[in-house]
Amino acid sequence: MTRKERSEAFLRHNGIKINPHLPELTPGTVKTQDEIMRRSVAAFLAAQIAIDLVNDRSGRESAVFFAKLLNRFSLADGLTPDEQRLFALAEGADENLIPASFANAMAWRTEMCMPLFRACGILRDGMAYPDRPSDLTPAVQRIRLCDNLDALRSICTPADPEQILDGADLICRMDWACVDARLKKEQPPGGLNYDVIVEQHKGFLWMIGAHDAENWDTVKPHT
Repeated sequence: MTRKERSEAFLRHNGIKINPHLPELTPGTVKTQDEIMRRSVAAFLAAQIAIDLVNDRSGRESAVFFAKLLNRFSLADGLTPDEQRLFALAEGADENLIPASFANAMAWRTEMCMPLFRACGILRDGMAYPDRPSDLTPAVQRIRLCDNLDALRSICTPADPEQILDGADLICRMDWACVDARLKKEQPPGGLNYDVIVEQHKGFLWMIGAHDAENWDTVKPHT
């Protein structure tokens, strides 16, 4: 059975519309475990600051706290421009200059991190069915357990690249089904959560280098 056939069988089982003309996702180079781990942890810590802003907590206090974790993992030099904007709050930047729309978008990047966590082994179980926001607790607990990246690597078992490609192919088809439903003003099929789907799709695209998805801040899903 091909990857496309396996994805379509899963969709059919869950009552999700299939586009038979959608080809298998053509990847570039799958990122290494180290690249995926570094990106996922840095992005996840930045997203925690955004979540605090969305929940009307102090952005500066949050940024100071998560900057300590960022430095503990020696990841400060790997931040994207969007992430730098949030961590700048720790240095006195005015959180009132961060629009609510930006904070909300950055908070949703926790979902973008979920496929990376599974790929590098921070999360041990397979990807949960994307019908609701992901449970972040297991990832938070494993990251906080470790004093540095070497310690984190030592407790992680990365996924096989083929598993990553399987997930990327499936999420692309789910995204298509959600977009199709949206255009028809219908509810997402199979109980899917579109916000979760689109962010996880971005994460998969970044990992496999598909559709010019090298820039984490500007990944755009293609369906």
